[in-house]
Amino acid sequence: MPSAGDFFNEVKATNHRLDTLIASTDGVRNSVDIVAAKIDQEIAIESTIRDAVIHQIKQNETIICLLKQIADSTCRSLNEAHVQTGLQHTIRDSTTTLADLYAMTHAEAALIRERERALKAQIEACCPPKLPEAACHPTPCPDAGSFAGPAVILTHSPPGKGRRN
Repeated sequence: MPSAGDFFNEVKATNHRLDTLIASTDGVRNSVDIVAAKIDQEIAIESTIRDAVIHQIKQNETIICLLKQIADSTCRSLNEAHVQTGLQHTIRDSTTTLADLYAMTHAEAALIRERERALKAQIEACCPPKLPEAACHPTPCPDAGSFAGPAVILTHSPPGKGRRN
């Protein structure tokens, strides 16, 4: 039968092994806490990146919409300018011909017309006529708003703090 001293030595050895096991367990818990904190940081970073990408996509959609409107407006303006230029050349040629013919056959009327044009120019210098309303009115595009993502601070919990049980 073992003596009381042998039993005491066995209890001391077991107690020492338990202390070692507790220290190892605490080390593992601290490591798990650090890894958990880093995972939380990664999740926060990924969430911020996702929100920023979504915001960038909305801004790009707005830019594309505006560019399509600009392209459409430019094309319509160019088409209209081309048509109007042709009409203006025709009108200029016809008007010049008519004015020359009328002035030759009605000299007195041509002089009266010149005086009236001079008076009209004086009146318009004082009181200019109203301009016609603009033909183009911009169509609003969706506004992505400003990005207000959270600030991510990269830190981790010190060992032994915030331990999970």
